[in-house]
Amino acid sequence: MPTQKKIDVVEEYTQKFKNAKSIFMADFGGINVAEANMLRRSFRSANIEYKVLKNTLAKRSFDDAGIEGIDQLLIGMTGFAFSEDDPVAPIKIIKDFNKSLPKEKRGLVVKGCLFEGKVFGPEKADELANLPSREVLLAQLLGMLQSPMSKLLGALQGTGQKLVGTLDSLKNQKS
Repeated sequence: MPTQKKIDVVEEYTQKFKNAKSIFMADFGGINVAEANMLRRSFRSANIEYKVLKNTLAKRSFDDAGIEGIDQLLIGMTGFAFSEDDPVAPIKIIKDFNKSLPKEKRGLVVKGCLFEGKVFGPEKADELANLPSREVLLAQLLGMLQSPMSKLLGALQGTGQKLVGTLDSLKNQKS
């Protein structure tokens, strides 16, 4: 029989999972307490929530949120990192955290992710970690949109300069 505390946890995380743009699930068995605290600080500074939930409570929260296909990822110890702002920020922090550990340490092992409503395995999560940030992508888009206008302006200026040069040489010939 479920306790009120468990019911409250399921309700809370149902809402959080509905609002999250991405949820990354990872096995955290390869890190100690000091490393876990360091990881939590990194998540907190980026406005990312990291929570370890029992798999049964997480499954109920996902089911209540209408999210399907997560069951195969909810095996063993599972930590959930999710963001309502930047969908790739959690995996970038996980990747940076794993790089900061000594090579013999296992770190966080990403099991998969829910990204923009679709469930992906660990390979796709790794691809998402290599994406540039939203700000960089917007700057690249702006640069691509601005490039044709700059070229047109350059061509128009060049034509105008040639016309002025031609008129100036005509003036010099007549005088």
